[in-house]
Amino acid sequence: MRQSVAPSRISHAASLASQANNAAAMSRLQEKKKEFEAVAALERASALFLKRIEGLADDCEVMADAGQGFSIPS
Repeated sequence: MRQSVAPSRISHAASLASQANNAAAMSRLQEKKKEFEAVAALERASALFLKRIEGLADDCEVMADAGQGFSIPS
């Protein structure tokens, strides 16, 4: 009697499905890595922006303090 090829076909189909799932998972992983890198870059840019704004605030305080020493005669 001839042996069935159905088990090997099922195994082959499972292998193909597994490969497709792995490819999809790798694609999702690459997308998540890109998202993570973009968020990290945004955090770095935000921190730099905050430092620059704080520097401007310090400069404004210095100018305000300097302006209090002067009175403009009317």
